[in-house]
Amino acid sequence: MTNPKSAIPGRRGDRNPKSPLPPVLGLVGGVAAGKSFVAAQFEKLGCAVVDADRLTGDLLRDPATRQALRQRFGEEIFTASGEVDRRRLADAAFADGEALESLNSIMHPELCERTRAALDAERRRDVPAVILDAPLILEKGLDTLSDFVVYIEASEEVRRTRAQESRGWRSAEVARREAVQVSLKAKRERADYIVDNDTSPEHTLEQIRRILARVGNR
Repeated sequence: MTNPKSAIPGRRGDRNPKSPLPPVLGLVGGVAAGKSFVAAQFEKLGCAVVDADRLTGDLLRDPATRQALRQRFGEEIFTASGEVDRRRLADAAFADGEALESLNSIMHPELCERTRAALDAERRRDVPAVILDAPLILEKGLDTLSDFVVYIEASEEVRRTRAQESRGWRSAEVARREAVQVSLKAKRERADYIVDNDTSPEHTLEQIRRILARVGNR
């Protein structure tokens, strides 16, 4: 069920309701909770979506980024055609904490800047809201770019089934990735709104409509 929550003091959730700009809603949740699905539902209702996965793909084609990744992780993360194989890169980065920190130091400063620029561009459009669909929003401080945080809730069983079916990840891989993230409890507590994405698409869409009615810029 949708769970409207008071804006957390000190965060941009205390948004000026008279602002002429559409609000930014950052999506958080566990692995395979369905953040991209929820973003797509917002988009169906007229919202703009900033997809950090697409921005990451663009960054991985940047020559300077490729060179930095090559120096740190070697040629094994590249395909025969010279493209970064994102699965191989993830496997190498999640091998240990130091490797993950190296990847973050290479990627995240520029990715954050590109995310900020994309959000600024989308907020100039006549849309009810701008949705930020990005991994590690809380971990990387991207919630400071959001007016509201929306937590996508799904049971552990559902998330692990989705991860297996859509990504081929077994339970151990899901656990490994979640171990380096902010806990689900903390994400839920820091959210302004909660969407139950455990049942039907229709149920999820209805909750999204309610949230948009509360925060939308129309």
